[in-house]
Amino acid sequence: MSTTIPCPALSNLPLAFNDFDEETVFETAKEHFLKPDALNLVIEFDNSTARAAVDLNQEQIKAVLQAEQPEALPTKWISIWAPERQKGLVKAIGARYKFSPRLLRIMCDDPLKPIPAPVVPDTPRSRMHEMWHHQKEMEQTSRQSQASDPESVLEMANVESTGRTALDISHYNIINEVWHYSSVDWGHEYLCVGYNSLFNTHTGQEPRPAYTKQNHPEGKRLWTWLILCIDGTVISMHENPFPGHQGTSTATQKDQLKIIRKNTLNVFRQLSKANKVQSPIMTLGLRTGSESLESPPDSSPATVTSLLFLYLFDDWHTTYSLVARREHRYGEQLEQLRQSMFEKAKLDSIDRLHHIGRQLSILKRIYQSYTGIIESILVAQKPVHPTAEVSVTNSQVLDALTAAQREPHSHLDQSVTAAGNMSLGVALAPKAIVRFARLKERINLYALSEIQECLDEKESLVFLNFNLIALKESQAVERLTRITILLAKVTILFLPVSLLTAYFSVSSITQGYTKVTYWVAFAIIMTVSFLFLAAFGKLSGTVEGKPIYRSLSQIFYDRFLLAPLGAARRKGSKGGSGGG
Repeated sequence: MSTTIPCPALSNLPLAFNDFDEETVFETAKEHFLKPDALNLVIEFDNSTARAAVDLNQEQIKAVLQAEQPEALPTKWISIWAPERQKGLVKAIGARYKFSPRLLRIMCDDPLKPIPAPVVPDTPRSRMHEMWHHQKEMEQTSRQSQASDPESVLEMANVESTGRTALDISHYNIINEVWHYSSVDWGHEYLCVGYNSLFNTHTGQEPRPAYTKQNHPEGKRLWTWLILCIDGTVISMHENPFPGHQGTSTATQKDQLKIIRKNTLNVFRQLSKANKVQSPIMTLGLRTGSESLESPPDSSPATVTSLLFLYLFDDWHTTYSLVARREHRYGEQLEQLRQSMFEKAKLDSIDRLHHIGRQLSILKRIYQSYTGIIESILVAQKPVHPTAEVSVTNSQVLDALTAAQREPHSHLDQSVTAAGNMSLGVALAPKAIVRFARLKERINLYALSEIQECLDEKESLVFLNFNLIALKESQAVERLTRITILLAKVTILFLPVSLLTAYFSVSSITQGYTKVTYWVAFAIIMTVSFLFLAAFGKLSGTVEGKPIYRSLSQIFYDRFLLAPLGAARRKGSKGGSGGG
């Protein structure tokens, strides 16, 4: 049986928080975490206690946010999936932390509708051709009728160039077309970042899709909002990966959801003592008191909240699966193209390299947007006014956090709040600042450098392909030239013999030459002609060298006769030396 932890603000509501450290509550919440139709999850925790609630409605969220912060449970994480289905809840959060009107409306924007598969009508070919011509005539007539109105002309040009009018452009249109789009917003009570994430949803159970001429990287693109609030609340909003889907989820969707929420699931597990998986590299240390932690980490509320914000942003699993692995997909594709070029260089390889380069460029800009977000966060931690740099320093922030450790029941010390007022947004703990700087270095070292190396390799393969094609053409020309020279030499070699044969055929009637006389003269002239051609080839540099192209008989002789003979000789020589 799970233990219910009462909350004064929720006494009149049907839903209460449950003890998140109990195994049954933890397993139930984990199953809910991986459901495609899950709405939200709220976890409040400190070093000794944690409680969780799922799928709260607007009124319940208001009650949770407006409740007085208890002495325990100073840190709160609210995870929201599919915010378009919970606009009232999002507006309640925005009203509590005073989001800007533009930011709040963007968060409540509707996602893009899935594009339905094209339906081919069962229409005769002539009928479809007639319908196509009729549609073109209607479009031309409409353009001619609106050509006299300048505003209509501009609107038509905008529609033709972008595919939609200016009123149709939404937030999800922009992030779907500009994958490296990012957002950083500050307020007096919040720090908000928005960014696109690309997930490698290929599970390996189904075959990887064949090569297609697409300019965007392969994977699932999803938008994420991360909000750090001044009262120790961290809010994460995730784009719906399956918009418009209703009914039972498929096995593929469930597998993809496990990949998409892998990082947040790891953070989720670290907040419960019922978590049985304690991999060293997956350990975050957000809560002390766990039996698996020999030395408890810094447990001040401000540090835990800042680190929770950092770990939700630092999705290293996705980065590792895309480009940080030793044999990632783009490296494998470039290696396959390089090997195929040496077998047979084709111009089709240039087209594949072009699309791989476009995908890598988009991926590079995505990671550059991450470094831009980190730079904005780090800059926001500096004082706004240069004169305040002396009065508010990192040492004072450290002293304030030390004081907060002495009083674990107080969430944010007044000194930290005062230091935060001198900065943009919400002040981060020094440990989080250091880790953000280290995350930026990791992105530059393991992601951007690898992508740049692949881009350089792509450029080198383009030149290599052209050089191999040029080499192939030069070899063909060389072969043709050598054949031409060989035919010319054969012609020159037999030209004196032809003259000799013609002479004997005429003179033998009157002179009476015998066959012996003919063949002796034939041998002498053939030898002299051959020696002359050899001397001429040596002096002119046209002697036949090693052949570039080998005949099938030569290949068969080298592989099946010379190779076994050489191996037998080497084996015999080793046996003789061993016996000696």
